[in-house]
Amino acid sequence: MPSDAATTKQRDYFFDNAKFVLIVLVVFSHAITPLIAWHQFSRGLYLLLFSFHMPLFLFISGYFAKKAVAQKQWIKPLQKLLVPYIIFQVIYSFFYFDVENQSFHIPIFEPHWSLWFLLTLFSYYLIIHLFKFSPYMIIAAIVLGVLIGYGDPFSWFSLSRTIVFLPFFLAGYFLKREHFTFLFHARMKILGAAILIGIFAIFYVYAYDIPYELFYGNTSYNEMGVNNVMGTIYRLLAYVVTFLVSIAFLTFIPQDKRTISQYAKNTLYVYLLHGFLFRYLRETEVYEGINTVFEVFLIACFCVAFSIFLSSAFVRKAAQPLIEPFTFFKNK
Repeated sequence: MPSDAATTKQRDYFFDNAKFVLIVLVVFSHAITPLIAWHQFSRGLYLLLFSFHMPLFLFISGYFAKKAVAQKQWIKPLQKLLVPYIIFQVIYSFFYFDVENQSFHIPIFEPHWSLWFLLTLFSYYLIIHLFKFSPYMIIAAIVLGVLIGYGDPFSWFSLSRTIVFLPFFLAGYFLKREHFTFLFHARMKILGAAILIGIFAIFYVYAYDIPYELFYGNTSYNEMGVNNVMGTIYRLLAYVVTFLVSIAFLTFIPQDKRTISQYAKNTLYVYLLHGFLFRYLRETEVYEGINTVFEVFLIACFCVAFSIFLSSAFVRKAAQPLIEPFTFFKNK
């Protein structure tokens, strides 16, 4: 999704590859959402994916935000994040009204579904100036992330998610490229595989005991059915799990240019466009009868192909007026 990586002369293919794999996982997690009510394997996967894919996206966004923050750029975040957010907020309002028979309204500062990411990321470019003075501010952000769960969730301006996920954006902002070198040692893949398998096993066994809302970042502890003490423990554990799974995931990302690298430039297109299909499918009977791991594997294959399609030059050309209107009209 949006980052300054696209503007650098020398692309960092490690992050390009990570971004595309992550966006495929985002699409896949949304594709299997209807299955988690009855399919334990899918629910375990769902917990695993939601534990890290969006936090890691925000981490990468923070890593590439250094230049914009240093130069106090306000226009770019507004053009690349806030404007497409408003456009798709309006589009989704019509979509929900037509497809899901919801009452029509356009809540500009209460994001529909996945649009929270754009609003949260835009907010980070503003509030980062309160936290950029020291890496120790990550600790303060973690404390805020824990405390926000004590009260009712704040949907206005995606405030709850913005606070819960702030530590990841800050971590990306403060880390430098050399801090990632440990990921590329051969033995790290073994450790990464062990972490992924071990945590998935836990999620699979306790799939219906772990509140998946914990990884949404917009739910209070009370709504999750736990008191504030247990909620605090849950959130801290969630932070630890996100950290471990993110490291494990990154150990498998290649550093050099691959076929998937070219698609990383258009991850925002995938993110904003894929939801219309899967929200529509939830209103149909297409998921009925899906209960095998092989069928979930087929869904995963479709998500890969669908993500590649949405990353194509054809889709970018067609959707650019909505997603990157300033770039589109500038090139005219």
